This record gives sequence, C-alpha cells and structure tokens, in this order.
Amino acid sequence: MSGGMTPFFRNIAFSALTAGMMLSPDNAQAIDPARILVLSAASAAPAIQDLAAQFSGKNSVDVRVSIGSSGTLARQISQGVPADIYVSAAPQWIDVLQAGGRLDPNLTRPLARNRLVLVGPIESRGTGLLDASKPLVVLRRLDGGRLAIGDPSHVPAGRYAKEAIETLGLWPAVRDRLALQSNVRAVLAMVERGETPLGIVYATDAALSDRIRLAAIIPPESHSPIIYTAAVLVGRDRPDVTAFFQSMLDADGQAVFERYGFGVTAAEAATQSSNTDPSMP
Repeated sequence: MSGGMTPFFRNIAFSALTAGMMLSPDNAQAIDPARILVLSAASAAPAIQDLAAQFSGKNSVDVRVSIGSSGTLARQISQGVPADIYVSAAPQWIDVLQAGGRLDPNLTRPLARNRLVLVGPIESRGTGLLDASKPLVVLRRLDGGRLAIGDPSHVPAGRYAKEAIETLGLWPAVRDRLALQSNVRAVLAMVERGETPLGIVYATDAALSDRIRLAAIIPPESHSPIIYTAAVLVGRDRPDVTAFFQSMLDADGQAVFERYGFGVTAAEAATQSSNTDPSMP
C-alpha cells in the first residue's frame, strides 16, 4: 500500500472508521448473489461500465456500477453499504478502508493510471497551450472568472489539482477563484457549459468531451501519482465477484482501460501493489 498517510487522510480515516461503527456489515442489507455491485470513482466509470456490460453479457450475473467521488464511496463502505468491489482514484482511501477491515488485502490491485489537464470551453478565445507554471498567464486566461476543480476534501481529482496548483505557485492567484465541484465530471460539465473559463480534470475525462479544448497539460511531477486501485470487500469474494475482479486485470480488461486513455499494463496490474509508480502511456 502507499506510505504514511497525510494529516488530512489521518483525519478522514478517523471519521470514516467512526462512521463505520454505526452500521456493521452484519447489519447491512443482504447481498443478492445474482448481482455484483461495483462502487466506482466517477472518472473510471466509462471503462468500468463497459467491462460490466461485457461480463454481464457472458455470465448469468447482473453487474451494477454505482458512481461517485472516491471519498463519498469510501464513507458508504465504512457505513456498511452492501457492495462487492470498490474502485478508487486515490490509494489513500484504500488504506483507510483496509485499516478499518473493510477490504480484502489479497484482492486489492492497482488498476490504471491517469493524468491531469487544464481545459477550457470549446468556444473560448484562447487556442494556444498555456504554461501552467506562470500565474499571470493563467490569470489572463481566467479573465476574472473562476477555476473549476473537484472539492479536495473528498474528490481525488481535486486533491491532485490542489497539489499541482500549490506546487506550480498558482495558489495565491487562484485560491479565491476556485469553483469546487462534487466530482470531476461536474467540473467537466461546468467548463462545457462555459460557466468557468478553465477547469482541471483527468485527461481521460477531457478525451470524452467534444465541447472543451485543451488549455495545458499539468506537469505530472507537480502532484502525487494518479493511480486507480480495485479491491474486493471483505466477505464478498464469491466466485462471480472474483471473476469480475480478475476480468478488469486481465489483458482484455486492460485493453478496455487503454482504449479509454488510461495507463498500466495487464502484467503490472496483476503483480504490483497500490503504491507502485508504473510509467505513463
């Protein structure tokens, strides 16, 4: 797993584990053996939904995908939601839930990798790529507007974005101009509607939209590695669940992630732990 938790995640861990005491798995809603429930970070949802449809079509089991921010889904798991698999965009949430005995450490694997980009509406006046490390350049493109990012308190994309903003020296210039959103898809939608001149999203989300333009590539060294992790919840290792879990990691499953713009090979996903640093595609 990843190294020591930051103070922020230590506080979240305490809150999550305390919340988990309110509703234990034993008291949770009964599991339907003919259905697999996957809780997926919003940014990974298109690939996960594609894989779920493929698996459901080949097997007599219904794979459902519930989407949200990684932090919100982690809190649901800590409260005993009857889910089978969790896909997180931040390894720290995996650490939190494993510390609370919610995830099976033997069925936890890195799944994919992503990167951050700065985007603007397709009709925006600026067409050239910005130098994201120059605050005045970014401020000129904002032109009095706000910068949309995920809420760093529970949205991994927002936490990575805040790290990058601070590392690049942009924080003093934009901290009072942030439009915090509930997940990265909400950030993308806000930019698509032209409600903000700029937003920071995952490259994979940007690639799905024809209503935004690339404004800048965020230097990957300016923030923590963006690694997605999949884990089976404790006690949910039914044959169908483990089969779907493995299907995300095999060569065909990894090809789906690659098609959506993610990195990480099948071999890496099968053998590395969630604190590894596989190379970008």
